[in-house]
Amino acid sequence: MQLLRWCALGLLFALRLPSLVQPAAADQSLYAYIGLRILEGGTPYVDAWDQKPPGIHLLYALLWWLWPDERVVAAADLVAAAAVCALLIALGRRLGSASAGWVAACVFALLGNPSMHRLSGVFVRAQCETFIALAITAALVLLTAPVRRTWHAAAAGVLFGAAVWLKYTAIVFALPLLAALWLVRPAGTRPAAVLRDALVLTAATTMMGVVGLAWIAAKGALVDFWLATYRYNVGYSSEGYESATHFVRYLATMPFRQARRELLWLAGLIGVVFALPVGRLRTGAVLAAAWIAAAVVAIALNGRDLPQYFVQATPALAIGAGLGALAAWRSPHRLVKAAAILVLVAGFWRVGVDRPVYGLRLAGLPGLIENIRFDLAYWSGRIDRRTYLNRFGGDRPQDKYDALAVDDLARQLAATTRPDDRIYVFGFSPGVYVKAQRVSASRFFWNVPVLIEFEAGRPGYGTEGLLADLDATRPVVVALQKGDWSIDSRTQFMAHPGLSAWLERHYRQEDDGPRFEVWRLRGR
Repeated sequence: MQLLRWCALGLLFALRLPSLVQPAAADQSLYAYIGLRILEGGTPYVDAWDQKPPGIHLLYALLWWLWPDERVVAAADLVAAAAVCALLIALGRRLGSASAGWVAACVFALLGNPSMHRLSGVFVRAQCETFIALAITAALVLLTAPVRRTWHAAAAGVLFGAAVWLKYTAIVFALPLLAALWLVRPAGTRPAAVLRDALVLTAATTMMGVVGLAWIAAKGALVDFWLATYRYNVGYSSEGYESATHFVRYLATMPFRQARRELLWLAGLIGVVFALPVGRLRTGAVLAAAWIAAAVVAIALNGRDLPQYFVQATPALAIGAGLGALAAWRSPHRLVKAAAILVLVAGFWRVGVDRPVYGLRLAGLPGLIENIRFDLAYWSGRIDRRTYLNRFGGDRPQDKYDALAVDDLARQLAATTRPDDRIYVFGFSPGVYVKAQRVSASRFFWNVPVLIEFEAGRPGYGTEGLLADLDATRPVVVALQKGDWSIDSRTQFMAHPGLSAWLERHYRQEDDGPRFEVWRLRGR
């Protein structure tokens, strides 16, 4: 039986291997660019501006130090997935049985595969939420140890603190962590011991916060850090809701809406319902419910329905599905078994966003198979690189990500500029900097803060701040992106009198492609 389990999980995990040939998407290239600046002694927010906390930038600095290639993104996602599978096996054993853990790991490996998403999941791989999910799962495994020591709580606190440094919304996962301390305490544990462990957990988490702030302060970036990760994010998140009522309505309806789109959500939610009435599984079901609830709140706090935000819920849903499968399988009631089968049939019939096959949506599996097939075609040499990259991006109006256009521009700039030349891309294509191995002429290497005139009255911010950067560094090449926003970046740049006058005074237009208008410094 154990061999069959390993074979099943290994086969499902092998479905992720073709993704290693995929390009890095825009977000991941953004993190990589800041990571590279950190490796060269730079400072987030001061030398390269982003609204995320520095955890993801430091992580990408480590990834690029280990393997300076965009394929490290898919590789990191693969390693994180393998770690989550191993942790789910351990967690399932502690909350129900070894079978529940193995089912959870297999469910996660299949239904949590990023290739089930659009463009084979390039947008969701190795995102902040990927590593938040890993950190919280590991923390729960520590806190549910059969014999819990003080170091378990301390290590869980460090992991929780790391998750918060990846994204502040991860703070809501305190709910399942505290629930684990209370619900899964070893026999004979007194309430005072639970309180002690909670305090140790809190102290370790706080220590992570203090260490992070001390590093930022030592870099002289506290003000820029606060503006980027607090002021900007509050505005970004609040834009997603018209009122507090709208926010509450989203919280109440989103899980059910997702259950119609993704079988993982249906299986996880129904699994908790199946496991709750079973005495020996009730503790695990309550913990899974708290974990899922925290994930729903974390998703909602982002104020958007971007696919990467839902990644942080996948381990919680997988453990819910594992416990539910165990409850249904071992139930003495035929009605419970029939209900579980009915849920699976309904899932494969109605759940998914792919075009139905013979009337069945098949829970997104046709899209998964097609995405894997395309990756394998490139891996085996049956299609060339340009054909492969052309699949990623540019297939919808105002699509900010176009892998082929980014690759072409990066190759062009790498060939026509010197390594120490500065360049500037006005848009959302940080992959150009990473692939060309060039440094941006402005810390605003992606342009949304400029477009919305964020903190425009403050020196160094807004359009005037960008213009000051460009005038001081005088990049060799300026590329204006097209088709990225409702009013594209090229149009908005040229519509600003100061920016357009500066560009036309110092530069000559060199290329006018479908995605980028390229200007080169006169005399170069």
